[in-house]
Amino acid sequence: MDPILALLPASLLQFVEDQLSNNDVASDAELLDHFISNGLTEEQAQQALRYRSQYLCNIYLEGFTPILKGAQARHFNPYSRQFESD
Repeated sequence: MDPILALLPASLLQFVEDQLSNNDVASDAELLDHFISNGLTEEQAQQALRYRSQYLCNIYLEGFTPILKGAQARHFNPYSRQFESD
């Protein structure tokens, strides 16, 4: 698990991953402010933003996301219709 984000409660981590996966309208600065206003420190918010492109481009298996599993994350491959390692 990402050491900077490891201290987040499960509900807040779920919020972060949802925003990273689905919020393609907000700028990075807006998303940073949104994270901070919802309880992340500035360091945690900046760290979360480092994952944004990965989450916007891939669908991850629940519990096997880049924040939770790092290199062992598993994303959906639409051609094989299977979850695969990054």
